[in-house]
Amino acid sequence: MDFEIRHAPVFTVVEFRLNESDEVVAQPDSMISFTPGIQVTAAVGQNQPGKRWSTGFKSLLGGESFFRAVFRAKRNDQSLLLAPENQGDILPIELNGNEHLLLSRGAYLAHIGDCQIDAKYGGIKGFVSKTGLFLLRVTGTGTLFCQSYGAIIQRTLADGEQFLIDNRYVIAFSDTVTYELVKASKTLRESFMSGEGLVNRYTGPGRLFYQTRGRPSVGFLTYIFNALT
Repeated sequence: MDFEIRHAPVFTVVEFRLNESDEVVAQPDSMISFTPGIQVTAAVGQNQPGKRWSTGFKSLLGGESFFRAVFRAKRNDQSLLLAPENQGDILPIELNGNEHLLLSRGAYLAHIGDCQIDAKYGGIKGFVSKTGLFLLRVTGTGTLFCQSYGAIIQRTLADGEQFLIDNRYVIAFSDTVTYELVKASKTLRESFMSGEGLVNRYTGPGRLFYQTRGRPSVGFLTYIFNALT
């Protein structure tokens, strides 16, 4: 299977070229077009025998859809076009089985290969930092496709190196990276009067991915609901 990222970084799409039995798993409503030789089915979670409902429910807790769309080629030379929910970029990340990634809510777009997706409890700091109480944890081998709001920046942190990011901009990071919620300034007064408030402080080693635009602010009740789900 081949894929190509096109029209980056604002109106980005990913085009897959599939041969018989190739399969792409994606978020619902991400499909733009596909050729007639592709069969579309719905799966709960990762469609793993014995784990379908539990995995699907955990994905829901991580801020993603309970269901997945599965695109499987019935013959050679088929094409599939996917797009993010918002105007932004698509980041393909190769997983070799050694690195595990944590995704913020809404960052998952699709994957190919043997990737497993589960939810990891982020604690109360996840609620306060607007990333939700749960993060998606992606393991296995294959290619993961993340979606962003705006363009994507990657930073690799050395062991013990620290970096601070506004909470709304985080897309994904290695699970070897630790994070904590801290004040942007020395005092709470300066933090909130400057408009920066609380930020996440990440400590390496590992990779860190963040976007160039923050998602639009929502009402307080919507924020509470999103953070809890």
